[in-house]
Amino acid sequence: MAERRFRRTLKQAVDLETMQSISSEDLMGMHKDDYQVIRRLATRARLDHRPRYACGLCGHAVYAPREPRTGLPYWKHHPGAPEDCPWWTGVPSDVDGISGRQFDGAQESPLHAKIKNIVGELLNADARTRPGSVIVDEYLVTDSGRRRPDVRAVYDGSPIVVEVQLATTQIPIIIQREDFYDSQAYRLLWLTWNFEPPPVDGRLLSSFEDIFYSHNKNLFAMDDETVRLSRQEGEVVLRAFWTRDHVWMSKLVRLSELYWLPSGRAFAVAPAPPWHEDFLTRWRAATGDHGTRWPERETLLAELVTKLSLGDTDSYALEEADIDSLINCLLSLLDGHPVGSQQKNLVEVLNTFFYAGRRHRYARLVRRFAELAGRSEALKARSVQAKLATALAVRQDDPQSIIGRIALGLFPDMFPSRRTGPRHNSSSIASDQYT
Repeated sequence: MAERRFRRTLKQAVDLETMQSISSEDLMGMHKDDYQVIRRLATRARLDHRPRYACGLCGHAVYAPREPRTGLPYWKHHPGAPEDCPWWTGVPSDVDGISGRQFDGAQESPLHAKIKNIVGELLNADARTRPGSVIVDEYLVTDSGRRRPDVRAVYDGSPIVVEVQLATTQIPIIIQREDFYDSQAYRLLWLTWNFEPPPVDGRLLSSFEDIFYSHNKNLFAMDDETVRLSRQEGEVVLRAFWTRDHVWMSKLVRLSELYWLPSGRAFAVAPAPPWHEDFLTRWRAATGDHGTRWPERETLLAELVTKLSLGDTDSYALEEADIDSLINCLLSLLDGHPVGSQQKNLVEVLNTFFYAGRRHRYARLVRRFAELAGRSEALKARSVQAKLATALAVRQDDPQSIIGRIALGLFPDMFPSRRTGPRHNSSSIASDQYT
């Protein structure tokens, strides 16, 4: 029988939906948020019996677990991969067997049993809980299946499930439970006990990281203090954890104070928006019908230079290159109406933008952006086609240029090859990205 051991031999996987290749180096170097997307997409695809990622050599389905010792992600073949594949990664762990031992008949720990009964007690004492609705450790049976939540109740008019998370739960189990409760319109709160954040250079257990992302980058815990306060106040009190600038923060929060995502999961503190979203929010605030105001424009352009590591330029060079006009043109295409302009429609925006010859080198970028934004109709206007033909005759900026790096940095979600790849790494973008 093949040996079960860690082997980082699978050098490249293919996303079967976008047909983009993601190398082992890309996977290890990508932002945690992007890795979590891949981790969940691969898991959901496996649960649906359809591969999402495949080995770039043998074509067999792969997924992206973390290596236990280092915590780094790597590509690994699902069961059944040909052992003669030069990139074969060995026999994977039996996730189904592990999950079965965890959830189908295994003896729960005394702590787990105690916590769920305390949760039931505290919910019963909370005036927002519908009388008689608290049920501890009983099956919820529906037409689509059954689950045995630790605690369920009707709280503040909405059905809610509380699942106590102590064991190292496999992500397929987490996603299956989330999908089931979501399909039944139940809110879901993953709850742990006496959570201690990892040190600055440490990392979360994968199972805690998974529910951290489920809860909009929040974790919820109970401890002896929250239990005492809950009993004193007659209202469920939790401790919420989140991060700011890689530092763990926490505060006490009442269950009634939580916000609920459309997915049915809660959060107490919204995560800081990605830098590019925050930048564009501030850019829009500084922009009126006559363009983006000075001196805010200079400050924001200087920030672009710093954040995107554009060391070979400065804000004055960006000003001369009409970057402010380019950003407003792209925002206009994104929104479907003029931004930073008194023009009446997108056709007028495009004609005005390409009137200046120094902007002709941005034509390929603008055309591709318009297509991705669903604004191709504006490109069909004769006046726009004529100006594009003239503009495309000059040498165009590519994704590795300063302009390309700015476009990819400010609008990463618009470019398909960026959606599951490392952040702010324009070298991973094909040279024909704008074509």
